[in-house]
Amino acid sequence: MKYSFSGHETFACKQHWLKKGLDYIQTDNSFGDDAAVVHLGVGKNMVTSIRHWVRAFGLLDDQDRPTPIAQFLFGPNGADLYLEDTLTLWLLHYHLIKQGKSSIYNLVFNQFRRERQDFNKGHLERFLKRKIEENQEQFSNKTLESDIKVFINNYLSTDLTDIEEGYTNVLQELNLISHFSGVDDQGKLIDWYRFNVGPKADLPYEVMLYIMLNQYPGQQSLSLAALANDSSSLGNVFLLNEIALADKLKLLPSTYGVFTETAGNPVLQLQPNLDQWEILKTYYGNH
Repeated sequence: MKYSFSGHETFACKQHWLKKGLDYIQTDNSFGDDAAVVHLGVGKNMVTSIRHWVRAFGLLDDQDRPTPIAQFLFGPNGADLYLEDTLTLWLLHYHLIKQGKSSIYNLVFNQFRRERQDFNKGHLERFLKRKIEENQEQFSNKTLESDIKVFINNYLSTDLTDIEEGYTNVLQELNLISHFSGVDDQGKLIDWYRFNVGPKADLPYEVMLYIMLNQYPGQQSLSLAALANDSSSLGNVFLLNEIALADKLKLLPSTYGVFTETAGNPVLQLQPNLDQWEILKTYYGNH
């Protein structure tokens, strides 16, 4: 699979952009129209960025048609039109990783975070260059530096003095990455970052079920190892180690599944005929 970097025009995704982009495209408009700047109320570069993000989050397909998750969340009777529930942010985070249209998210959460828990931009840039070389592709240093900056801004407020830049980027509330200062190999003080691996007390089990049913359609018996380590798995998406994941699975209501650890083989046995959309509808109906 070919990697994809850039497209965001150096802008992280603002919280209101996803619905704004979907609303615009569903009224027979095109992001390429001259009127897009007026309708969306942003500059030309931001129009390009909005188009990039609605696709990267898996909300539009390659023909700019709304996907099932887009219809569910942001359609005429959307479950969470204004991103008021954290479960929606977890769903978007998962689809951003799984979609692979912005490769840095898939590569970071599925691979890079397993190499080191604490990192700086240099570590991440060298990792991306290695993966690109292994894939026999080429991208400029400027492109990678821009992607890294936008990636960090999507998950972490890097400028607390700037209200517009600091508090409205879409995935910051998930608290998956934290920032601290440290020295580099030359002893220079620089920005460092940490993946917050471990228990996620406020993670709804409904989003875990949605991902399992989305990832493993038709499968009822799922091993802890697969759920923790497969590509775009619960462990990788939510930064859960096997112990923290097992603790979450033990709390799953028996109406959905039963987690057992017999003979050293931890397995989740899902109940038959579960529907990922019905599970989400029940959650949003109660919140």
